[in-house]
Amino acid sequence: MKCVAIREREVLVLSLEGRLDAQGAMEIEALLKGLILESDNTMVFDMSGVTYMSSAGIRTIVATEKRMKGKGGRIHLCGLQPYPLSVLDMTGFAKVLSILPTRDDAVLAAGATAACDRVAGDHTPLRIRTRGAEFVVAFTGQNGTTLSITGFPPNGGVPGRGGGSAIPVTVSTSACSVGQGAPGLLADTEGSPMGDLLTIGNAAAWLLPGDRDTVDYLVLEKKVADIPITASFLLSPLGPPVAEVQVRSDTPEGIALTDLFDSLHTIAKEARPHYLGILCFSFCADSPDVRVLGPRTADSSVGNFPSAAFLAGCAVVVDTALFPPDFNGVIADALVRRMPGFPDTVPRVTALVFSDLPAEEDAAPGSLLERGLSSGAPALLRHLSPRTRISRATLRLFVISGVRLHTGTRIVFEGDVRGWNADYERITKSVHIDCSEVHLHPISGGYSGSLVFRDDAYDHTGRREMPFVLKLDRWENIQAEIEGYEGHVKRYIQNNATQVIQKARSGGYGGILYTFVGIGGPQSRIFSLEEYYRTHPTDEVLAIFDILFRKVLRSWYGQPRLRDLPLYRVYGDIFRYEDVCNWAESRYGITAADEAIDLPYGLGKSANPLYFMEHTLPERRSQMWSVYEGSVHGDLNMRNVLMDDERNLWLIDFAMTGHSHILRDIAKLESVLMCEMLPIETEERLRDLVALERLLLGPKRLGEIPELPKGGTDPDIEKAFRVVQQLRRYADTITLLDEDIHQYYLALLYYTLCVPAFVSVNEFMREFAWISSSFMCESLMSHGE
Repeated sequence: MKCVAIREREVLVLSLEGRLDAQGAMEIEALLKGLILESDNTMVFDMSGVTYMSSAGIRTIVATEKRMKGKGGRIHLCGLQPYPLSVLDMTGFAKVLSILPTRDDAVLAAGATAACDRVAGDHTPLRIRTRGAEFVVAFTGQNGTTLSITGFPPNGGVPGRGGGSAIPVTVSTSACSVGQGAPGLLADTEGSPMGDLLTIGNAAAWLLPGDRDTVDYLVLEKKVADIPITASFLLSPLGPPVAEVQVRSDTPEGIALTDLFDSLHTIAKEARPHYLGILCFSFCADSPDVRVLGPRTADSSVGNFPSAAFLAGCAVVVDTALFPPDFNGVIADALVRRMPGFPDTVPRVTALVFSDLPAEEDAAPGSLLERGLSSGAPALLRHLSPRTRISRATLRLFVISGVRLHTGTRIVFEGDVRGWNADYERITKSVHIDCSEVHLHPISGGYSGSLVFRDDAYDHTGRREMPFVLKLDRWENIQAEIEGYEGHVKRYIQNNATQVIQKARSGGYGGILYTFVGIGGPQSRIFSLEEYYRTHPTDEVLAIFDILFRKVLRSWYGQPRLRDLPLYRVYGDIFRYEDVCNWAESRYGITAADEAIDLPYGLGKSANPLYFMEHTLPERRSQMWSVYEGSVHGDLNMRNVLMDDERNLWLIDFAMTGHSHILRDIAKLESVLMCEMLPIETEERLRDLVALERLLLGPKRLGEIPELPKGGTDPDIEKAFRVVQQLRRYADTITLLDEDIHQYYLALLYYTLCVPAFVSVNEFMREFAWISSSFMCESLMSHGE
């Protein structure tokens, strides 16, 4: 564990790199003893270089948190990689620790923590009388926060509708936001207009596209930390408020919003010496005269509503005299409007206007919005004119110290991609909300038609994150995989190195994002075992299979249970069996009527697989086998085994994972090797493979490993045969004292007989699978006699 300690703005920052395991935790604890001063009540852990975190690492972080809380402060974490973050999520500590996206954010938050401690006991509200109103300001001790600008404002600054591409983001329930969008992931995100959106606390209100008067709303539970939003344009502060402000007008006529804005700017300038001239605040208010901005009128009443109303909203206002010159262009267009009838720019102020909802004394904006929405009181969502007047208001004030642009996640394909669609694009952006760019490198993914990518993501600072793997497929397949991972892998497989950290759905499609324990770093290359098999010599491939079974799958097969299982029922439903029947009839004129058939190419007579499936197997469905059961992957083909250049291996695709016959994974791999991986282009090669298949299906017990004939064997066939030999040895090992090889032949038949229905293989390969299935049925029929 590499540790670098410095002080930034008087805050202790500890940058960590490597594995935060037991050894790393001991090193950090020893280092902190000499670093933390008696006056320190806060510090920052920069975790951007941490690839792994164990329970010992969590204990060290929590112990430091307790130490700082004992001094009235806390620690702040930043730059968490997906796996350490998922560990904190699973243990529940992500909800109690302060976790921020960037180092600057964490240092800023830590400075605010220290400031709060310095002013503890001195929270006397500041009272100011100006512009016909009294302002009572209670500072929270925070210094300032970053304003996030997502997407682009509507064309021409006309209020009411956005027209840009929608971007998935999250808004903290401790903040507010205003723009165009809606909660959740929308079905259509490219170029469609989006309605006005307002969030305050855990409540959100928005207009459906094309409807100016029907407000939809959502009130989340108090414990929810973030609201997922899909927005074409959104403004939202990323940190806590600097102050809570009570405003009381001296007269019933109230003060104009312009006077309120000027007063708040004055307060911010005096309180914050480095004030940039940008404020954001949520508010609830009584208004004797509500004026709104509309598509056709620059300043008007609220239509059928009375002129006096109750408001709950969010505003972003700018003091142009202090506006930094480098904030021109996109930032300037996002922060202000240019409206006909107004000589200067117009602040962005959006509010729900209630006709009959008296504000409670000193009510918080979020509670008023929640109460108003839940009550069913008539409300309109409108953009307020600066000429609106207020008589009483409560504000939560955010002083903006920086701006972050988020114009959407750019997707870059590094290779040919087939089958990509709009839903896949939305899902990819949804699981990369905080990324500026994602590079997708196709990996030979699963056989279900899914798309699998090595996923290189870059955050908004341009830093490359740890590599992920993204899988996209039909939602029912993704849902089955999530259920297999949550219900079995996380529950039963100890030290599993594959972690599902994100999932999303759009339309009939879904996606999951994997991360892997032990991966080397951002530059690590991820590829499938299938790719490795095709490009490496036999001895190296055998070494990888040894790692797969002795290290990765050891925790899966390590504790088998001897059980009575109805194996003919377990393996009785062949995938795409009807298509296999149609192929056999069209190719050979074979149906299930005859017990024996003539094999093609004059290879003799053998059992009819269709007769076996429709006559023999149904008679044996109730037959019990005393066999070993264990945790099995269920679809262990070589595309579902990923690896890196350091020979780390990981499994993906858990849709069929569960407790089952312990030999089914090995049988799947053998079937894939012999029937799908070996190209067969000639009758001569088909005959050679049939001769070897007879050898492989000749043994009478599991411990009997067939030997390869000497001399002149095709290198590809020899490679496959030697790997199958290795698989047979694993099968013998994990079944302990059970020597019955017919259980293995039955599992092989299940995965082989379906191959003639596959479009990914040629006609010779279909014929080989058919002949192999016939040999297996021959052996199984004699076994049952």
